[in-house]
Amino acid sequence: MIFLSKQNSKKHTIRLFKLLGTGCFIAAAACLAIVIFMQIDSVQEKYQQYLDIIKNFEYEVAALGNHWLIIIVIFLLYILRSMTPIYPYAALYIITGMIFEPKWALIIDAFGMAFTIAFRYYTGVEMGEGWMNRLLKKNPAINTAFTTEGKSDPWVLFAMRFVPIFPFNTVSHLYGSFEYPFVKYFLISMGAILPKLISYSYIGNNVYDPLSGRFYIPLIVLFILSGISFFFLQGVLGLTTRFSHIGKRKNRKENKNERSEENG
Repeated sequence: MIFLSKQNSKKHTIRLFKLLGTGCFIAAAACLAIVIFMQIDSVQEKYQQYLDIIKNFEYEVAALGNHWLIIIVIFLLYILRSMTPIYPYAALYIITGMIFEPKWALIIDAFGMAFTIAFRYYTGVEMGEGWMNRLLKKNPAINTAFTTEGKSDPWVLFAMRFVPIFPFNTVSHLYGSFEYPFVKYFLISMGAILPKLISYSYIGNNVYDPLSGRFYIPLIVLFILSGISFFFLQGVLGLTTRFSHIGKRKNRKENKNERSEENG
């Protein structure tokens, strides 16, 4: 019964990854359709009236003084977010992009996420593997992806970092709890979130023009990369499940042969 339960859990997780991957590509296509639709002259004219309203807000944000104080506040928000899931990381990326130019927003967010990645990792080290095992039992999707050769496969860590279904801080705790090599963990994690940081920096910078191609293109890139990550996880899980079945059949066959020889 336990074996069948695990098999069903894996099948459901594979279907979930496939569904989410497909959804990401559909969302990317929808964003592209909006960009194309916005090229119609009559739509552009009506949209321009809306832009005139939000321009005033853009000017007020641009006029904010004491950027160093704003940077300190943003870092405090990163520290708070690393301790409690009170607001999404994406909100911080967009806020930073709204206030600063994309290159500076990227640097600020990168430092904020570097702290979060390291802090949560070492928190996981302190908690140990006992905590990790309890958490995996409560999260079937993470449990299936993480325990199916996920601990040693850097691409699984990369994919889990990129797709939004896996809680960012929880993944950090898991890899810290079984003491995955920190430098490798840190570089993979930063590499996985870098495309998101870049995309959200441009989304935040163009939030005052929310139906423009400059706003939607980063979203399209995010959806496509997320879809690829979901399909990658689906493929890894499918292959490891198949190899597991082959291994179990081979072991049963060998055990059967051994019993036959003993009886003979």
